This record gives sequence, C-alpha cells and structure tokens, in this order.
Amino acid sequence: MEQTTYFAPAGRASGETLDTERRAVAQAAFIDALMQAMPDFVMVLNEQRQIVAINQRIMQAFGVVDPADLIGKRPGEALDCIHAAEGPDGCGTGKSCAVCGAVLAILESQESGQQACGECRVVLCKDGGTALDLEAVATPLDVAGLPMTVFALRDISSDKRRQVLERVFFHDVINTAGGIRGVASLLHEDPHLPADKQETYKEWLVDLSDNLVEEITHQRRLLAAERGQYLVHRQKTELPELLKDIFHLYEHHSRVPGRILKLEAVPDFAFETDQPIMRRIVGNMVLNALEATPGGGTVQMRALVEDGKVRIEVENSGEMPQEIQRSLFKRSFSTKGDSGRGLGTYSMKLFGERYLGGTVGFDSREGRTIFYIELPR
Repeated sequence: MEQTTYFAPAGRASGETLDTERRAVAQAAFIDALMQAMPDFVMVLNEQRQIVAINQRIMQAFGVVDPADLIGKRPGEALDCIHAAEGPDGCGTGKSCAVCGAVLAILESQESGQQACGECRVVLCKDGGTALDLEAVATPLDVAGLPMTVFALRDISSDKRRQVLERVFFHDVINTAGGIRGVASLLHEDPHLPADKQETYKEWLVDLSDNLVEEITHQRRLLAAERGQYLVHRQKTELPELLKDIFHLYEHHSRVPGRILKLEAVPDFAFETDQPIMRRIVGNMVLNALEATPGGGTVQMRALVEDGKVRIEVENSGEMPQEIQRSLFKRSFSTKGDSGRGLGTYSMKLFGERYLGGTVGFDSREGRTIFYIELPR
C-alpha cells in the first residue's frame, strides 16, 4: 500500500537493490573520477532519491568518516536538515519540502529526463541551526541500465549574504542618510528659522544619526553572529522600561501610518539580557505586525512572567498562508517578495535562540498571528 506523504513520493529501495545500484556506480570508474574532481557537494541518487555514492567534498564538510554511513539516505538526511524527519518517509515527504528547491530540482529532472536547477536554504540541526544557501543541480544519468541522478549542491551563502546586505543594509542606510541631509539642508538654507524650529530640527538630526549608527552596528552584529563570533553583553533590564521604549518608537512610525499600537500593562520585573539585541528582536516583531495590519487596524504588545520564564508577545489580526509560515525564519525570505529582504525574522531567530538562549516563534491561526520570544528567567 502506497504511503501518503505531504509532498514527494515515499518508498525506498530494498537493501539488495540499493547494494546493486551502489556497485554499478562504483564499477563505473569515470563517474567517481568526475565526482571527486568537482569542488561542489556531489552525490548520485537512485529513483527513490537515495544516495548510492558521494564525493570527498561532502565527507570533509560534514565530518563523514565512512561513506557507507550515508548510503541509502536522502540528501536532507545526509546534510542533517531540520525538516528531514518531518514527513512520513523522511527527506522530501514533509510539508516544508514543498518549497525546497533541492527536492523540486530532483523531481523535475526525474520527470523530464533533463537537467534541472533550483535553490534551497538548509537549516542544519547541528551548530545551533546554521543555515546554508545552496544551488541545486540535478542531472539524469544512466548507469548500466539503471536510472540515476547526479545531484550537485554549491554553497552560495556568501552570495546570498552579499545580496541581503546590498538590498537591506544599503537601502536602510541611504534612507537614513537622506533624512539627515534633508534636515541639514533645512537648517542651512533658511537662516531665519525660528529658534523653536531650529531646536526641533537639531533633535531630529541627533535621532537620525543615532538610527544610522544603530543600523551599521546591527549589521556588524549580524555578520559576527552568523560566524558564531558575537559576544553577548548581558545587563539588568527593566521589562516595563524596555517595552515602553519600543512602544514609543513605533507608536507613530512613518513606515506604517494609520495603525494603532497598544501596550498592555507590563509586569514590574527585571531580568538580565543583551538590551540592544532584545530591542531589535521585539522591534522587528512590532514592525512586521504593523506592516501586516491594514490601516486602522490594531497591534497588541504584551509581556508575561510565569513559570520562571519571561515571554513577550506581539499580536495582529489575520493569518499567514502556510507557504509563508514554512519559510518565515529563513535568511533572505520575505513576505514582501523583494529579493534580498527578510533579514528581520531570520535575525530574530538567530539572536534570540542561539545567543540569548530563548525560543522565538509564532502562532498563526483562528484569525490572528502572534510572534513571541520566551526567555529563561
């Protein structure tokens, strides 16, 4: 009886069949020579998307001593993808696999008999959820009458990171710098400005300059965090003061006019955390919620202290589509559809969990969406 899956077909080759396929590839010496000569991660897959051969590049990158340890596994299982075990038959059969460019490329190549390409973002179970951006290329191959697929993965993480920085970092920095220039021009071009106007414009210059420094500093933090080199600076933080500052920052934010932001009563509580990172995480939650809310809508901020944990929530009306929910915390993904956007939710997860030791997540159902961060007390 065929097993029902969420996406790709289930079913695996028997041990005897797998051994036959492995030997057929091993006897074709030219295939192994080509695989070992390639600088990418290369594997040969059977019709069930199982590995029958790999190159040394994969073994070195993922600390594999014996290639036999990966024979019979599927690509996501070999790479230790966090979604590999979600489906009823492993890699390719889970809900998240429906948006995986690697699985899509393999299936397209098998169906068309032609080379197929795609991109995927693999979040690894190890190393605190390290994410790899990979280009996947699947090419059909006949080995002694057996249909196979040569599957190559190239790490394009650095390319994606550069795109993100170009689209997000420089976009935000130029906008802020443009604001500074605009206010400075007002001061320079009108020598007869009233004293109160001059004072207001000077305050704007200071605020905009602070924002510019914060944008540059946060990008430096993010690069250090991705390399595993960010140093957490914990200090005593008053929960009411933290949330009130964030509330006032976004209460009348220029990017989301006409929305209503509310802050529920905050428990009088102090805890130790990295304040700039916490402000950024909660601020991203608030801004995302405001952007997802139509004009006149309301976004609610609240905090809970119970069972030894501090939990901060941001709630807005409306639910996210399933395809957005499955990709939300991946680098470069954006609900806005802009290439290179999407650092916000990704950095929330990266900093909140790997560095602050908390849990960052969301609950989107029954007509509302709640983002939260929960920290040990």
